[in-house]
Amino acid sequence: MTMKNDFASEERRCELLFLSLGPCWHLYTPENHPVIFTDEADYKAAMTLTAICHLAFPQFRILTFELMSNHIHFTIVGPEKDLGPFFGMIRKYLEYYLQAKGRNTSLEDWEYKKRPIRTLDDARNVIAYDNRNGFIVNPAYSPYSYPWGANRCFFNTDHATRYAESKTVLRSDAIRKIFHTRTLDGFSGLVMLDGFVCPFAFCDITTAEGLFRNERHYFYSISKNVERMKEIAKEIGESIYYTDSDLFAIVRSYCKDRYGIDRPTLIPADKKIEVAKMMRFEYNASAKQITRMLKIDPNLLNSFLP
Repeated sequence: MTMKNDFASEERRCELLFLSLGPCWHLYTPENHPVIFTDEADYKAAMTLTAICHLAFPQFRILTFELMSNHIHFTIVGPEKDLGPFFGMIRKYLEYYLQAKGRNTSLEDWEYKKRPIRTLDDARNVIAYDNRNGFIVNPAYSPYSYPWGANRCFFNTDHATRYAESKTVLRSDAIRKIFHTRTLDGFSGLVMLDGFVCPFAFCDITTAEGLFRNERHYFYSISKNVERMKEIAKEIGESIYYTDSDLFAIVRSYCKDRYGIDRPTLIPADKKIEVAKMMRFEYNASAKQITRMLKIDPNLLNSFLP
């Protein structure tokens, strides 16, 4: 009974915390935009710019965010009317930065989309989705190590200690050097780590963590609860790609439930075609992933899934 009571009390605590937040949003940009961030310097500038823009809009609470090469994700709390100006500031000064680097890149067509987050479960799923995004794009990282977002701040005491011990702060001359303007001078003073403003300095990590019952619950959400990731991807029109381990667990479970065989390579040839179509159309699996997991001939695969 104690375990059940603990679960119920923790769920209630999380629910009350979510209800206290106010309007909550998933703000994101389409993943089909041309590449914006091409090297480490670009990402560092964007991380610092995100911090500066948050200071300019203190009515927002950023629960987490993630920067990919051509798109971004935010889980953010605040008034809907200010989402556009907030994103507009990011876009404006990012253009300044790119132009200063000699890249005549126009971000005029880089538009944001928003989706309201109305339930605790949805908030948890969006946070997990955002924090997994960089890891999905680049499997060399994990959700605890991808550097370009707030993801590695979650339940990471070592990173929190590094932040607490950092003596480096953002200086106005550094801001001018990055963005080639004096209009952002007033945003100096934020704590930096690894060459950019650390998300601990401006994101509400404590609240974001508090929406999960505990660290184990969070870890389950980013590592095991992949079906929910697919639902969000479909809803926002993003073609999320699963890692091999994620996808193999799904395929193995599917084959066991449907055919009574838990080794996908051993199912009959006609069933492999069915599974291959499921992998492609429901989970955006690549041809190489399908070939590896089903041991299916690439030429045969190309004949029905070109």
